[in-house]
Amino acid sequence: MFLPPYSPNLNPIEKLWRWLKDSVISNVFHKNQSEIEQAVQRFLDFTQSCPERVLRRIGC
Repeated sequence: MFLPPYSPNLNPIEKLWRWLKDSVISNVFHKNQSEIEQAVQRFLDFTQSCPERVLRRIGC
């Protein structure tokens, strides 16, 4: 299937990155880098524990 060179709206991983950013960084204050890393790890743990929900969310 042909995809244009830049097509973030057609790439499911872009939806996952947006979800991560909205959940972890947007409108959230983290005191230091360690807190950001912990928040990202919690997000990744969640995505691994609920793969069906992740697939539905990113449209696969």
